[in-house]
Amino acid sequence: MSVEHSLDVGDVGEVWTSLVAATTERTPFTLGYLGTVASSGEPRVRAVILRAVDERRGVVAFATDSRTAKIGELSLDARAALTFYDPDRDVQLRLDGRAEIVTDTVVRREIWEGLAAGSKRLYDTPEVPGTRLADGVSDGLGTGDGAAFERFAWVRVTVDAIDAVDLSGAEHIRCRHTRGVDSWASERLVP
Repeated sequence: MSVEHSLDVGDVGEVWTSLVAATTERTPFTLGYLGTVASSGEPRVRAVILRAVDERRGVVAFATDSRTAKIGELSLDARAALTFYDPDRDVQLRLDGRAEIVTDTVVRREIWEGLAAGSKRLYDTPEVPGTRLADGVSDGLGTGDGAAFERFAWVRVTVDAIDAVDLSGAEHIRCRHTRGVDSWASERLVP
């Protein structure tokens, strides 16, 4: 592994920079896994695309269909965990925080206008994600009634802690970064 590709997991600024990069170019951190709690108490995990990062506020965001189970789960219990893994650098990031489903139409519209046509197409179907596809319907995508924007949900997660692990060397390095009032506190942990 070359030095320029390494990630210092003990440097919270460098961790945030890697997350920001995942929203402007395709990196392994672009795809993350969201953990939520179902109403019955069971954990649920699914993939999401990291769409926005606000390092200054400690917030990450993703888009989804408002009719998905994850929206219902986050509406009942805002606790969320996101995990990202970079196999090239052999680094795992786990973010813990609280999710907010954005309801401000102006904010949602601004985000919506920045999405590619293919992404918008995902919301243009009357079929609810995760339901059985009716006979005769090709894939349920982009065949809808024009209500795509109404089905678009924007979720922001305010990150309270980041657990970062570098598995690339003989000695693994693990650091936990915890949100403080004005800054992040960092500590080294046993891997």
